Amino acid sequence: MLPSAVAVPPAPPTSALVDQFGRVIPPTNDPAWQPPREASTSERVAQAGVIYREIPISVIATGWDIPSARVAMNDLVLGLFDSAAQITDSVIRSDSRVQSALSSRLSILGRPVDFRIPRRYRDSALARECLDAFVDAWPTMTAESSMGEIQRWAIMMGFGPAQLLWDTSGEYAVPHPQPWHPRYVYYHWLYRCYVAITLDGHVAIDAGNGSWLNHAPHGAYRGWMRGAIGAVTPWWLARHYALRDWARYSERHGLPMIKAKTPAVGDPYQQAAFRTSLGALGQESVIHLPQNPPPQLSYDVELLEAKDTAHEGFRMLIEQCNGEITLALLAQTLTTSMPAEGGSSYAAARVHAGVMQALLEADARALATTLYTQLARPFAAINFGDPELAPRVVWDVTPFEDAATKATAFQSMANALNMMKTAGYEMDPDRVARLLRDTIPGFDPGEVKLSTKIAEVFAYDLDRAVVNINEARARKGLPPRAGGEKTWPEIAAEMGIGPGGGGSEAGAGARGVRQRIAALAARFDPRRAPPPKMRIKVAEESDELREALAEIEAAHNERAHARRFIP
Repeated sequence: MLPSAVAVPPAPPTSALVDQFGRVIPPTNDPAWQPPREASTSERVAQAGVIYREIPISVIATGWDIPSARVAMNDLVLGLFDSAAQITDSVIRSDSRVQSALSSRLSILGRPVDFRIPRRYRDSALARECLDAFVDAWPTMTAESSMGEIQRWAIMMGFGPAQLLWDTSGEYAVPHPQPWHPRYVYYHWLYRCYVAITLDGHVAIDAGNGSWLNHAPHGAYRGWMRGAIGAVTPWWLARHYALRDWARYSERHGLPMIKAKTPAVGDPYQQAAFRTSLGALGQESVIHLPQNPPPQLSYDVELLEAKDTAHEGFRMLIEQCNGEITLALLAQTLTTSMPAEGGSSYAAARVHAGVMQALLEADARALATTLYTQLARPFAAINFGDPELAPRVVWDVTPFEDAATKATAFQSMANALNMMKTAGYEMDPDRVARLLRDTIPGFDPGEVKLSTKIAEVFAYDLDRAVVNINEARARKGLPPRAGGEKTWPEIAAEMGIGPGGGGSEAGAGARGVRQRIAALAARFDPRRAPPPKMRIKVAEESDELREALAEIEAAHNERAHARRFIP
């Protein structure tokens, strides 16, 4: 410690906030800087009975140009959403590229939905009842007309507000989300909240209190800065102007000009009549062209066609605008367009499809979180008195795969599992089923049972006493039988049968027959007929072969009779 330093006793433990000098900071009463809290059940019940009247929207701005679009984007940065919401309406209404991209993002609403009870309430009968009631009301609460509008505003503007209108005529109170147009919403910077402009005055949007829902996937505070409308607007205007100019260019260059040739010393009245007839020229017309021996004194008509490639500039600009708009909405471009030169590849398409899949999964998670905190919890609180009973919503957004891909993947997995089983690995059926579900999306193997057949039994396993009779039957999945604890050599020895399948003499005879056949084949040349003596020799040995074969057949019959113990 320095000589000039003064020892300061440690401050007593306290739960209050202190500054750098240890002084207690008094709690603030600023509503924008309060700890987060959830509305109580009584507050939600009270708010559920309140309905705010929305201002009718009968007119929106349509004649957008560059200065007015800049004003709208500047207002958006400040948290004033009137102009930005109107330009969003114009963009969605008039641009097919935007409509197509938004349809891809809204496809999650058509995916299967799963409802899950909180883990600590899985054994609760009340939680099960809450789940059943929520599932029954799900089609009404999340109609595609309302949820699609909320999700559309959340993508374009960064937030999608809605008022909850509760239907209390049934056994349970069911909320109906009514989308609220962001044109009549602004952000209050002092109170750090969205404010709705209603016919009844300005109302703070307290999401989750039973009266309001606000889907803000990028966060409530300045989440509108992540909305797609800011990135789409300049390219939408450029695309609009390019299409207009290209149409005017095509009108001018698509119809060639008519060049009329008249004699310089011709009749003025005849020339005037000629020009008038060409001016009123229609389709399938016939033109009378008087001719004189000197070409300079004749009438003629030529088409003057503009020949240039300036129109390529319009096409390239429109393609660039299309790509930028798609990139802002889908985070990639290859799933909606293919390069004109055909330079795409399967690997690139898979990468872009993975980006699109990640975007859909993020949308599904954000929407599921909003519905749980702002729809399911108020539903459970108002109907069952406890928001913790609310079920969670999970969208199944696994990518669609064709049947051939799934079949190939299943075949590869089955071969790998069979090799592991043959090598002696023990497998748990539940883990095998889980592995198949996780490896092949959307594939349900059903109930998996392991067979008792472990390995195949071969003839040499029996001949060399590797297994006894009952062990071989067990590996084949068959029950044991009497006398099966002996091996095959023991049974063969008791019955006087050689282990090779017949008696030892028959076995030796069979070997001799094979040797004689080999010797005959070595002496016989198929390229020429054998001499007479050789034919006699072959006939004699053929009789011996027939006798030996008869002995072998008898031995095999005897062996088959003895094999009655073997499966």
